[in-house]
Order: sequence, then C-alpha cells, then structure tokens
Amino acid sequence: MGGSGLELGGKNPIIVFADSSLEDAADGAAFGISFNTGQCCVSSSRLIVERSVAAEFEALVAAKMAKIRVGDPLDEATQVGAITTDAQNAVIMGYIARGQAEGARLVSGGAAIDRGKGQYIQPTLFSGVTADMAIAHEEIFGPVLVSMHFDTVDQAIAMANDTVYGLAASVWTKDIDKALTVTRRVRAGRFWINTIMAGGPEMPLGGFKQSGWGREAGMYGVEEYTQVKSVHIEIGKRSHWIA
Repeated sequence: MGGSGLELGGKNPIIVFADSSLEDAADGAAFGISFNTGQCCVSSSRLIVERSVAAEFEALVAAKMAKIRVGDPLDEATQVGAITTDAQNAVIMGYIARGQAEGARLVSGGAAIDRGKGQYIQPTLFSGVTADMAIAHEEIFGPVLVSMHFDTVDQAIAMANDTVYGLAASVWTKDIDKALTVTRRVRAGRFWINTIMAGGPEMPLGGFKQSGWGREAGMYGVEEYTQVKSVHIEIGKRSHWIA
C-alpha cells in the first residue's frame, strides 16, 4: 500500500491480553472484522488471545456479533451490508466450509442470510484455529474472524508475525510497557493500542512485507508524490582547478 506501491491487506492480527478491558477489546474485535463487511484492507481477521481468558473473550465477541445489524447498506441502521459480488460471496462461504472441514470450531455465525436481493453473511467467529489451517493464513476478505491462543508475550508476537503480510495490527492491554514491546516487535505498518481502525489524514498508511511498499497520507505520503530536484548555484569568483 502506498503512493508508489501495491495495496494488499492480509490477516491483520488483534492481540488481546488477559489484563485488557475484555468488553472493550471484544467490541473492537467485532468491529474490526465486521466494518465494511470485513472487506477492508485493515480489517482485523486474526484474533490472538491469551489462553487464560480465551473462552470468556470468545463468548463476549460472539455475543457482540449476534447483535450486529446485517442488511441493506442504504439503511442507516445497518452495520454490515452486502458482500460486493457473487464470486466473493462464494469465496467467503468456501473458506467457512473449509475451516469447519479442517477442524476449527464455529463459535458464531457462518451462514448466509437471505435478504431477497444481494449476498449477506453472518459475522463469523472460529476458535481452535491452528497456523496450518487455510483460514489462519489465507486472506478471506470477509466478515470471518479466526481465534488462536497464546501463553506468553513472545508467543503472541511470533504468532502475529507468522504471515507474509504486514499491513495493520492492534494490541489490547492495560500494561503500557507490554503494549509498546508488542508494537515495536510486530511487523505491521499501522498499529493501534486499545483501539482499532482509527486515525486521520496526518497518519501515514502502508505495510511491511507483502502488504505493499511506500506510504500514503501524512508527510510520507506527500513525499511519495514529490519529484525532488537538486540545484547547486555557484556565487562568487571561481577558484580554477586548472591554473
């Protein structure tokens, strides 16, 4: 992603520690995967949650997802609209079926919704996901969140970095030292602490690894569109090299 580069999303992680506000983090996780029908380059599609609170947290996320209003995108009350095309709808439903076939546990959602016109999918949460599953490492580009568990900070960071992508990430914890450690070590071009999908035009946008090159927005983005010319003007009497 960037003024001179290619925009790619890619399995953006949301890392949740046991010491975070779990209600806030659950709301952030549900929003991060459901906004724009999960078809946003910075959608957070990999939930990496501390094992000691994983069951409680996944239940909170599932409860949030169950309340999401899915429907006509022209209705102001709608929170999740239609999938863009029939083809992409088929891709998403295919990944949901594949996740179940590979042994992931469907916690919530996972079904199409008949609205008479258009393609709609329930916001979906999988648990018991392992790194070798397709839903863990392949881009789905839809409202499908996969949950994996960790025990230590180092494990969480390793899991977050276990991807060819690196566009965005978020971490949820009340420990600012822990938050900054994760922020420094996770390779993502855009990072949020105790929030998600926030920012403004002054914040550069772009990714690491296969999530593109270059930056948009902010001064870095201006520089992407700037041709620099160096001009040297000699003033005063020249000191001749050849006498």
